[in-house]
Amino acid sequence: MIIADSQSMQLKDNTKYWLACIIMILAAFVQCYRTVHDLHWANEPDFDRDIAYIRTTLNGHYGQDANYAGQYMWYNPLLFLTETLIVKLTGLPINIVVARAGAFLNIISPLAFFIMVSKLFDIKTALAALLSFLFLATGNLPCWGAATYSPWLISDSFVQFLFYINVIFCYKAFSTQQIRWFVLLGASIGITFLGHSAPAILIILILISLQLQKIIKAIRQKEYQSIKTYLLQGIVAAIPFLLCASPFLYFVWGKYHFHFVNRAILECAPGIFERKSSVTMLKTNITFSLLIAIIGGIWFYKKQDNKLIRQIIFSWLIITIFMYVYESVVPTLDRLNIIHLPDTIPAFHYFFYLKSLQSIFFAFGFIYLFQILITSIPALSKLKSSNNLFIAAVLLYGMVYFPIYINRTDFKESRAESIAKGNEKDKIEIYNFIEKNIPLNNVLLCEHDLSLFPVMPTAIKMVSVETYFSNPYLSYDQRESDRNTMLNYLGSGSPASAVELFNAYKVRIVLLTNRDYAKLKTPAFASNKVLFKNGSYTLMSFGINKKNLPGEL
Repeated sequence: MIIADSQSMQLKDNTKYWLACIIMILAAFVQCYRTVHDLHWANEPDFDRDIAYIRTTLNGHYGQDANYAGQYMWYNPLLFLTETLIVKLTGLPINIVVARAGAFLNIISPLAFFIMVSKLFDIKTALAALLSFLFLATGNLPCWGAATYSPWLISDSFVQFLFYINVIFCYKAFSTQQIRWFVLLGASIGITFLGHSAPAILIILILISLQLQKIIKAIRQKEYQSIKTYLLQGIVAAIPFLLCASPFLYFVWGKYHFHFVNRAILECAPGIFERKSSVTMLKTNITFSLLIAIIGGIWFYKKQDNKLIRQIIFSWLIITIFMYVYESVVPTLDRLNIIHLPDTIPAFHYFFYLKSLQSIFFAFGFIYLFQILITSIPALSKLKSSNNLFIAAVLLYGMVYFPIYINRTDFKESRAESIAKGNEKDKIEIYNFIEKNIPLNNVLLCEHDLSLFPVMPTAIKMVSVETYFSNPYLSYDQRESDRNTMLNYLGSGSPASAVELFNAYKVRIVLLTNRDYAKLKTPAFASNKVLFKNGSYTLMSFGINKKNLPGEL
């Protein structure tokens, strides 16, 4: 039998558990710090998008799309606002902050996770869950694909701590039925939505699930006054949610009405989450720690007698699985015109939170197996301090697994890719020149690959940005077609339809590879001047003389 009464533990035992918690987090911190401490650039395009929004905000244009002229912010702002504050306070270059701050900021998440589990269960369960959260459950998945403590300041990794706080508030609200907890829960969900949509959607659905169960029960028992109370609780939570989420809701709801146009972004399934990698995905997730988690899940289902906690955990499990499957299927059904259903965000963002749940179940499985071991070995069962033995077992497991942990893709390959990106000197020279010399409101034309790096982080406006980083409320296909039409015109003088596009998009800067620049045919309606050139690229101004446009002749 698993004892789950945190209040019965002595203070000195709690102190031991906290010390073990700190030891494990410090061990993970050292590895995370070593991974990013000397980097100048981070590998993923997500970081370049964040840099663009930081530059836009620092230039006094919060709420604008960082890369499309005349458009609104479409990406959750909490992370880049936090990074903007750090840049303002420290004076460090933006790219340095984005590349290195994750090791420090993301440490909030394992602490929040540990506290959440200790509040729902006890500190013993929390320590075993933390072992899995830090070192085991994620395996070799990327940081954006599974809940863990990561050195990379990706929004999934950063914002997860708010989800765990939401779970605590959810438990407090429903266990006490006090209005103040529903107010705090609503406000917390609103702040979470500023950080990332997935955890906000999940906790809202969990909240709805719990409240619906209470309403249905009240209807069956004809307790109509209780129904009014439950509805009031929902309203009380909704108001602070809307207020706290308004700095982002104003744009995506008020301006864009949640109307997705670039739906391809919803089919984003990078790396191991691609359908063709399903077998690899399965193999990566089938681990010894998963087996322990399955045992723990079975124990939890059979033995956990706290009804509210059961409802929260199983709602979390069922809703997360449903949303993952739903978002894996719906975008494809829409693209094939089979059926059109509401979309939210790419599926892998939901899978992320299955992994933190796996860590909770791992804890129950670990404790169950530990107790079997203790009772089966007479010498161990006679020991007076089972807490000391348990803590030692957790730390020993972590020590044995640590050599595998430090060789994760997140630490090795991602670091190598970041170093390689920092060595792309010609691209970085282009970034630096644009950042220092060209106003953000200029529109730049470049080829598809260059739109991510070096152009996107400059926050200069573009004709088109790569699919998964393009504004989902605008037509990516149209902008991409227009970009290609204009680039073709610069090389061949055709098609004639490209002429008006230069004026419509107000193109003022063109970035070409030196090979394409050698083929450049300057249009009669424009003038160009080389602004900067290095061994790989040519950046030039592009002045349009409207009097010489064909329609003006």
